[in-house]
Amino acid sequence: MPIEGTSRRPLARAAVPAGRYPRFAPVLLPVLLACAVTSAQAASDPAGALRVQRAEIIDSKGFEKPMLAGTLMVPAGWKHQGEVRWRTNASRCGRFYGFALQANAPDGSAAIELGTPEAWGATSHGAPAGDCPQANLRDAREYLHSWIQRHRPDARVVDYRPRPDKSRMLGQNQWTGGAIRAWVDSGQAQITYRTDGREFHETLVANVSFTHSRMAGAGGQAFESLQGEALGVLSWRSAAGPVPQRHFDLMWASLSTSPEWQARISAAEQQIAADNQATQAQIMRMQAESSRETLAHIRRRGEIRNEAMQETERMRNETWRSGQASQERMQTDRVRAIREVQGYRDPRGGGVVELPHHYRHAWQLRDGSYVLTDDPNFDPGRDIGVRGQRLEPTREK
Repeated sequence: MPIEGTSRRPLARAAVPAGRYPRFAPVLLPVLLACAVTSAQAASDPAGALRVQRAEIIDSKGFEKPMLAGTLMVPAGWKHQGEVRWRTNASRCGRFYGFALQANAPDGSAAIELGTPEAWGATSHGAPAGDCPQANLRDAREYLHSWIQRHRPDARVVDYRPRPDKSRMLGQNQWTGGAIRAWVDSGQAQITYRTDGREFHETLVANVSFTHSRMAGAGGQAFESLQGEALGVLSWRSAAGPVPQRHFDLMWASLSTSPEWQARISAAEQQIAADNQATQAQIMRMQAESSRETLAHIRRRGEIRNEAMQETERMRNETWRSGQASQERMQTDRVRAIREVQGYRDPRGGGVVELPHHYRHAWQLRDGSYVLTDDPNFDPGRDIGVRGQRLEPTREK
């Protein structure tokens, strides 16, 4: 991951390469105009309806059999493919897996893409931050700046805005001579660029988790380290114009993680953390004979690292599971309100399907896709020639 040496020039000068990623630009699928899949028609849809389908992210390599790892709602009729990518190198910087997904409009004029995570670190004394690449990216804005420079070097940045609605502070733990703090910073950038003779508009967002630790050193000198990890850049690009913010937020809110897969991942990470702690303890015992002062320093750093791993893991789980309904019925409505989704009875499978709650009415069509609309008189059989069934919202108490 070539984060080291990232330029610090202003974000407004970042750019995207011509000729790269030409297939990925967003369109909205109108429902009332014969299901045509062009973003221009979607923007003019008088009913404001958005037809979506569920794209699955499959983990085919992490466990003994393929598992559903996550889902994301994308416009109906788009081709899509999602997978979990596992890192095979020996680096222990950041998570060793990540979601990756691509969804493309049939005419190539629009696409949605979710990239894999990447991590970095920096220290106040210039020492390496574990196995992490050296970079001093201090917030989501700087990270998106870096990402655009590396992946979209010819793009023009039109707008940047923080997204505090997607961020949270995990609190701060303090002890004598030191402190540790973990938080998430979220941001959104809008860029434009030309490729294959067309101008594309792209919205990019990222949730970036940070862990900052401070430890008192010899002679009153403080040792500080900052580690960051972006949980994957999510983008929607279109040749027809900027994606409406409402539709982008609906897509972003629909990203969810499978509870069964998350439970397996959490168990594996806990085992890795326990193994690392045992290894660190053995190293400290071996070094105790040579230097008590060195031993104390290593132990303190081990405490900082272990605390940071625990807080960061809690933050990661809550961030990725914010799109998943709670296992407990009493928590279901509260979690869905936070994630801006509504549960509906699935007339086919008998379960519950979650859709963004920004629209008042939802339908499931005969082909398995969904239609969201504010029009109470909408009838898919009459309006678009595809029969469907109105979905009833759940009422968990």
